[in-house]
Amino acid sequence: AAAGSAATQLTVYTAISIEETDRVTRAFAASQPDIELRWVRDSTDRILAHLRHEIQQPKADIVWGVAASTLAGLAPEGYFQPYKPRGFDRLDRRFSDPNDPPLWVGQRVWTSAICVDTIALAKANLKPPTRWGDLLDPAYKGLVLALDPGGSRTGMLTLRGWISLWGEAGAWRYMESLHRNIVAYLQTGASPCNLVARGKYPIGISYTYQGIKLKGKGFPIDVVMPGDGIGWDVEAMAIVRGTPYVEAAQAFADWSIGNAAMKILSRGFGMTTLSGPSGV
Repeated sequence: AAAGSAATQLTVYTAISIEETDRVTRAFAASQPDIELRWVRDSTDRILAHLRHEIQQPKADIVWGVAASTLAGLAPEGYFQPYKPRGFDRLDRRFSDPNDPPLWVGQRVWTSAICVDTIALAKANLKPPTRWGDLLDPAYKGLVLALDPGGSRTGMLTLRGWISLWGEAGAWRYMESLHRNIVAYLQTGASPCNLVARGKYPIGISYTYQGIKLKGKGFPIDVVMPGDGIGWDVEAMAIVRGTPYVEAAQAFADWSIGNAAMKILSRGFGMTTLSGPSGV
């Protein structure tokens, strides 16, 4: 925009935290002061409902930091505008829409995992689990923290992982058996690991990076990647077709896969879609 003119305001639908949107806003403003980000935060499910409801008259300019599984479901309906951001070739191609140019672009990856307090289990003379199936052992009754798939993205991706492993009927059978050992279903993906790290419970279903982060801080915690398979998803962005601010949306998309943005994103998860050692 010319000096003195109003900034272009981009409406961004997102599921990421307020702390992260604040960091992104500050860093992006330093690089593009003439584009103002107007964040609309909600859960992934509610964002999907909004997008479907607004399909004839979109209100978002760009969807950012939302589960790729959600975007992939909308993409065939023509909701998004294909765009290959500058620097796209640096990303691991597996984590973005396969079309060229892509309809959505992956930003970071998260995977489910089991956090374990090995000291507490050893004291109770129990072996740590190595597979999802091990969590059904009656010896773990009242010792396992799980996630509510309706309230937690990590809970949902864990559930999707089980469905991809055993089919829908098999996943429900597993969950019915697992329920006997669950002490609580929590609403945020990091909570089970946090409580395990503080010695409150010996086993928690959470996500990989949270466990690794706590272990790195010296907590007595191990991170188990279940041998029978894990659920994973990608956080992604997509430009909404028909936005009147295409150039601003593209500028934000370009910035979003650059080093400044990836540094912010890696703080929360540790695994971005950048190829090579700095990425996944």
